[in-house]
Parts: sequence; structure tokens; C-alpha cells
Amino acid sequence: MENNQLPVAIIGAGPVGLAAAAHLLARGHTPLILEAGPKAGSSIEEWAHVKMFSPWQFNVDKEAAKLLLANGWIPPPENEYPTGRELLDRFVRPLADLDQIKRHLQLKTRVLAVTRLGQDVMKTQGRSAAPFLLRVAGAAGEQDVLARAVIDASGTYLTPNWMGAHGIPALGEIEHAAHITYGIPEVLGRARNRYANKRVLVVGGGHSAFNALQDLVRLTQEAPQTKVLWAIRGNSLERILGGGAHDQLKSAESSA
Repeated sequence: MENNQLPVAIIGAGPVGLAAAAHLLARGHTPLILEAGPKAGSSIEEWAHVKMFSPWQFNVDKEAAKLLLANGWIPPPENEYPTGRELLDRFVRPLADLDQIKRHLQLKTRVLAVTRLGQDVMKTQGRSAAPFLLRVAGAAGEQDVLARAVIDASGTYLTPNWMGAHGIPALGEIEHAAHITYGIPEVLGRARNRYANKRVLVVGGGHSAFNALQDLVRLTQEAPQTKVLWAIRGNSLERILGGGAHDQLKSAESSA
């Protein structure tokens, strides 16, 4: 089979992967969407309780919206901030259920490796012209599929940064993995007993850390023995919290 007859493989059926598929279809290309989970957007289930920090207008792809609107979809209010659950129920899952997308979607299919057909560490001649080979594991076991291009939309939620520096685990991190949660745990819900009246260390200075910190502070009001500690790699909060020279937004006075 010629390269131009092969599909474009998309790893991950979250909002980015499905949007990529919509763009490929709009351009007359064939996508092959490979999702490790049992449903589209499976990793979002892990943070479905979290309200996103950007409104709907920045979370709905235009090509994806065209497909949905043609099938009777009612778009959510542009300026509302969805939770992960709302993103799944009102955008990701309806998009994945469209016939145009569904026929190209393979669930419970994990990509184990990506390489070039006929190439290895000792062979590089003609590498750029060789199709991609993806080793995948699904219901039928391991198999190889070919693609002319690969889009990695698998995200990072299930592969978070290590707590240590240099991109490696902190000393003792792997040994004590049972006591560590990555991402944004549901502190006020199903994970409450894990944190209530415990001493909890939050590591990091991104949105995930801020969400966890806010929930833990609320938890202290209900479980006053809860102690919250926060650790960041830097030596200043100015870059993380913004303000002053770090704030790129115009003030109300200067824009008036």
C-alpha cells in the first residue's frame, strides 16, 4: 500500500485527538484514532470533578463543532467554565459518537511503540519516506498497524512529572509510591478519607497544584486536624502567582 493511502494515526481520543480527526476528515484524509481507555476521553474521568480554568469558547474546536452542529448539537454558553465532567458529556462523548468519527475509533487499544517500517538503530537510509509502524495492544492481542503520519494526543495526565529534579524521581519517590497521588485527587469527594486530618504535602506550582491546594484548604474547615504543606522548586512565588511585571494583562486604569 502506498503511503498516501495509509491513515493518519491519532494516539488518544480526548478533545485534542478528536479535534485532530475532525480536521483530517475536513481535508479528505482518513484518521485512525487509538484510545487506550474503554471510552473516549477516559483520562478526563480522573479529574471530572475539576472546573477548568478556560471557558467553553477555548475548549471547542471549530471543525469539531461543525460536525456536531450538523447533527443537531446544542453548543454550551461560550463564557461558562466547564468541569471535566461537562467537557466529557457535552463535547467529547457526543463528538466520539458521531458516525463520521466512530467508524475510525478503536477503544481499548494501547499504543506500545512507534517506529518506522523496516528501520532500526542500524538502518536509516530512506527513513523519512518509510511509513510509521505502531505496535498496539487490544482485544485481539498485540499487532502492528501502519500509518503515514502520527499525531500524539495522548496528553500528560497519566504521565506526570516526577517530583525530583532533572526529569527523574526524587530519592524515595518510587519506594513510597503508595503514599503519593499524581494529578488532582477528589479531595472533597471520593478521596476525602485519604486526606482528612492528615498532614499533606502538595508539590508543584501549576494549575493542578492550585486546585488541590484550594480543596485541601476547604477540607481543613471540616477536618481541622488536616495540615497542608506546599513545596515548589523555585525560591519565589512571584513567577507562579503573577502580579507586577509578571502580569501581562492591562490594568483597569490603563485600559480605561
